[in-house]
Amino acid sequence: MSTAELNADLTAKARIRQVALELFALNGADATSMRAISSRAGVTVGLITHHFGTKSGLIQAVEDDILAGIQHAIAYKESDADVDVVVRALDQRLLDHVAENPLVVAYLRRMMLIEPGGEGSDLTERFTRMALEQIKDLRRRGIASTSREAEDQVMQVMLVQLGQVLLQPFLQQIAGHLDRDPEQYRLSLRKTRN
Repeated sequence: MSTAELNADLTAKARIRQVALELFALNGADATSMRAISSRAGVTVGLITHHFGTKSGLIQAVEDDILAGIQHAIAYKESDADVDVVVRALDQRLLDHVAENPLVVAYLRRMMLIEPGGEGSDLTERFTRMALEQIKDLRRRGIASTSREAEDQVMQVMLVQLGQVLLQPFLQQIAGHLDRDPEQYRLSLRKTRN
């Protein structure tokens, strides 16, 4: 999206957050200056600090937005009654969200694999807490198994869902070297209730 399109479509605060997401995803948070964000967003550095305080505050706002979007995408819906339907729906909603938000995926890869624990980012910890809360909610609803610890279920979900998202370029390269369609190797969560 061009700067002019961003300016027309978003409030200044949302525009700053969107530009920060883009630049952080492409260059990393450490390599992205507040000045670069202000220039691309068409605002002053002072406006960024007014809305977000510091660069760490801006990183937190970007991650808040990312996590809210993912949480909304994978939220349990009352119409998902059958266990198999719930599992397939959660997988598909995450894949759809990822497909619709390539900058989010690029940001996750960078901040979780390349710059983990970078300035202002506690993304992995927050992702883990979000997944644990979702598992606990699904357990309360009788959707997820209670035969093993919730923490083990979180590890499985993170490995299958998040691992697949983070490692997709690597898996595509491997499939290409083997003349295989990477889509046939998509992982999915197994049924979680006994």
